[in-house]
Amino acid sequence: MCAFQELVERIKDFYRFSWQEISGLIVAVIITGFIFSFRDWGADQFDLIIGLKNFILVTFIAAISFIFRLSAQKIYGLSAGHKPEFKVWWTGLLVSLFIAFISFGKLPLIFAGTMVSSFMVRQRLGEFRYGFSYRINGMIAMFGILGNLILATFFAVGLYAYPESFFFSKGLWLNIIMAFCAVLPLPQLDGLNIFFGSRFLYGIAVFAVILAAVLLLTNTMIGLILAIVISAIVAIIYVLIGSEK
Repeated sequence: MCAFQELVERIKDFYRFSWQEISGLIVAVIITGFIFSFRDWGADQFDLIIGLKNFILVTFIAAISFIFRLSAQKIYGLSAGHKPEFKVWWTGLLVSLFIAFISFGKLPLIFAGTMVSSFMVRQRLGEFRYGFSYRINGMIAMFGILGNLILATFFAVGLYAYPESFFFSKGLWLNIIMAFCAVLPLPQLDGLNIFFGSRFLYGIAVFAVILAAVLLLTNTMIGLILAIVISAIVAIIYVLIGSEK
């Protein structure tokens, strides 16, 4: 990792989304909003007004989730001398839509794509093992999953305070499922990058998603406390290990 001041400068210079990323991201967000609002177009019968309201709200949640997730990946990548770019998986989105239709929305999955990293020559000068690193590439993918789990924790806190909230309930489920889908070791998903980057790191990713789901979906005080405490401990350990020497 680079020094904090250097990271700030790299973010100013290189943190941006290309038009190709934005176009793919817009499609992924809309499809995700549709999939996760599939069963919310009226309680007993179809209601266009209620359905549109729910679709817009869930699409907004999906936009927040994608942007936070991708930002976490981009910032970590820049700190390590790599430039991540989001590559949408069109086939995965079509498969996600197909599964939503045949299951009538009971199985909402989202296979949106992954981050593809390019080597930044000047920013890697002086780094250990100067060249492209598969381990760092795996860590970039890992930060996307962590981003979803962090957001899921925030939504879980909101849901605990407001148990009937549609917004917090959808946000929690959407981020947990996004993290679960991303960790799968399939082509064009972050899980495969983590798997090739480090088998140990992949095991941690799978364990983190399962543990977060168990703790957060219980919607209990002890589950939230444990999730927050564990997250804080992991963050502290990472800062101590990865801080600039």
